[in-house]
Amino acid sequence: MNQLVLQSIKKELQTALNTYGHPFRYFTCGTIASRTPKQRTVVLRAIEEDFKLIFYTDRRSAKVEQLRNNSTISALFYHPEKKIQLLFTGNATIVTETKELQKIWTQLSDKAKKDYTTKKAPGSTITPTDDIDYLSDQNFFCQVEIETITLEYLKLTNSQHQRIQFTKQNGGWESLLLVP
Repeated sequence: MNQLVLQSIKKELQTALNTYGHPFRYFTCGTIASRTPKQRTVVLRAIEEDFKLIFYTDRRSAKVEQLRNNSTISALFYHPEKKIQLLFTGNATIVTETKELQKIWTQLSDKAKKDYTTKKAPGSTITPTDDIDYLSDQNFFCQVEIETITLEYLKLTNSQHQRIQFTKQNGGWESLLLVP
């Protein structure tokens, strides 16, 4: 049964990649900055083998610096209609220069590219009269890959909630039923 749950999770995440408005398209990403948890919403861009999650960001962003100092990361998804919560924890890798990343960059729309070409880094202070300037000859596009170590599944139901923790071990996924 637990393997069926894993398969359904993967299918739901893959559906989110191609379905406008799917609740798993956006997730809350948690990092650590000087012992303080930091969270933000990011966009799921890909899911690979063993639940490797991928999102894009500006390599000057605070989350990238936080991940360089401590690669521990969490990803929290919630589907309000199905009442399913997924919590992934693992380690992040920052990918900045690959042929595949360059290919992704060339396929982005001009509007999307603007997110990675501001003259000032994300989170920089501005005044109400400041214009946000963009670079035309440089970008700060990068990819964050989350290597999942544990995955926690919580299904809320009217009768009895179901909670399962999956841990990557020995090339597979070990599962434990938990009290919800």
